[in-house]
Amino acid sequence: MQATSPLDSAVIESPAGMPMNREDIKSTGDLMRYELARFRSWRSHQDPQFHEWFVAVQLWQVERLKRTHAALLDDERFQAATRFFLSDMYGGLDLTELANEIERALPIATRLLPDSVMRTSVVALELNAITGELDEAVATLLFEKMGVTEINDDVMAEAYRLAGSREMRERQIALLRELSTGLDKYVRSRVIYATFKIANKPAHMAGLGALYDFLGRGFSVMRPMGSAQEFLDLFLNQEQAIMDRIYANHPHPFD
Repeated sequence: MQATSPLDSAVIESPAGMPMNREDIKSTGDLMRYELARFRSWRSHQDPQFHEWFVAVQLWQVERLKRTHAALLDDERFQAATRFFLSDMYGGLDLTELANEIERALPIATRLLPDSVMRTSVVALELNAITGELDEAVATLLFEKMGVTEINDDVMAEAYRLAGSREMRERQIALLRELSTGLDKYVRSRVIYATFKIANKPAHMAGLGALYDFLGRGFSVMRPMGSAQEFLDLFLNQEQAIMDRIYANHPHPFD
């Protein structure tokens, strides 16, 4: 029993009903539209019962992350960044309003914000999309295939393996590093950071408030750290180790 990976097809239907193939997309704006189309295609948006299961998976994931990274949450140097990872990077970007307005807002956004920041926005949107797709695959296995009534470490590890999604999970970790590194880099560029700050009001007026605020929160937690490299290594290396243990059939991969 193996779930179908969303990566089996790179073609997504646009809001206008036109097929979009990621390999054919060249512009930053169209990449953002593509990742938002992936978000719109989530089953949890159309199926109330499945939405409950999807939320249950996400809540378990957040609690597991808190457990795994308790030491970082207790460390004053890394508290803010860890909370940002747990609350914002993991399913924290609500794209519903942004997805509804993106066709109108993007032409303005590409003029308001530096292209480097817009490219980082694409990474944030892809991370959001892939996280939802992974959680939907796990929810399908847990509640429809395995008949689970309560999520625990054992059934979650089994669902991870059955989903056959290691490539996507590797991509998820890579996107977390890329997004964090981008935020860290741009907050230290006076020109980019100043341009971003100036665009606050226009970005909100253009309908990009959710995305702008997300990036702003990322900048604010990265700025005091001096360099995010130590934090990223501690957080992401632990996540990589857990994934390696899961696919190696370790009896307690989350410990």
